[in-house]
Amino acid sequence: MTIFVDSSGILALVDRDDPAHARVVEAFTLGRSEALATHAYVVVETLAVARRRFGPAVAADLIDRVLPAIEIAPVDATLHAAAIEAFRSTIESAVSLVDRTSFAFMRREAIQRAIALDVDFRTAGFETLPSEIP
Repeated sequence: MTIFVDSSGILALVDRDDPAHARVVEAFTLGRSEALATHAYVVVETLAVARRRFGPAVAADLIDRVLPAIEIAPVDATLHAAAIEAFRSTIESAVSLVDRTSFAFMRREAIQRAIALDVDFRTAGFETLPSEIP
């Protein structure tokens, strides 16, 4: 089975002050027995936020130590179009284009669980790890 990894999970992993840090670390340990996957838009978002919030050293550490443990799929034209369509049809909601891309990716790959702190994953019908979102 594969577990999707959202930027919120990766950022909580590197932020020891995050209230969900310990639970996210536990969720990432599942990656030792189950595959971890994400897509390129999550990587772009994560690195931009990490560099801005924590500095270049943390962003470099993510590139060197965290991202190699995660299978990173490119966002092809079909996935991008599906995400844009979903985003456009719900443009009044607060759900980001990156999250819409994640939902389309997870459905395409039949992934049911995500390491994510974003309640939108649950609203979209996915199980989140950790199960209690702060």
